[in-house]
Amino acid sequence: MRILIMIILTLVPMSSFADTIGIPRIVDGDTIHIGKTKIRLWGYDSPEQKQTCTIKGKFWKCGQAATEHLKTFIGDNPVSCVEKDRDRYGRIVAKCKVGTLDIGAEMVEVGLAIPYWKYSGKYYIQSYKEARGLGRGMHAGTFVEPWVWRKIERNK
Repeated sequence: MRILIMIILTLVPMSSFADTIGIPRIVDGDTIHIGKTKIRLWGYDSPEQKQTCTIKGKFWKCGQAATEHLKTFIGDNPVSCVEKDRDRYGRIVAKCKVGTLDIGAEMVEVGLAIPYWKYSGKYYIQSYKEARGLGRGMHAGTFVEPWVWRKIERNK
């Protein structure tokens, strides 16, 4: 029995032991906390809480919309996350799911986030093309990429 356990432990990747699972508190459209663990969701960037976008020349609170959609999508369900990296603030950067559903794919597909090209390459490209093509969420009007918006805000 002990040999079987040792064999299994050597075959299971160490990253699977670093998973974080739990009911999250939603901070914004791409950040959650599970207990005291701060997690930046991998692969996409959503508008910041105070960020606005425009549709037909009218402002709307796309950052708040992203946060609210993430809250609704997750609901009271547990989230499972696999760590991919750490960001400059020390947060875990993780790919997370609700059941079998990829949170990043959902957020990009509904147009309340865009792929974070700099870090994820073309990972969510199909979801992005669908959202853009159908004019969903931010793609219904104009917006500043979240990473550009943050830089502008820092420089004010």
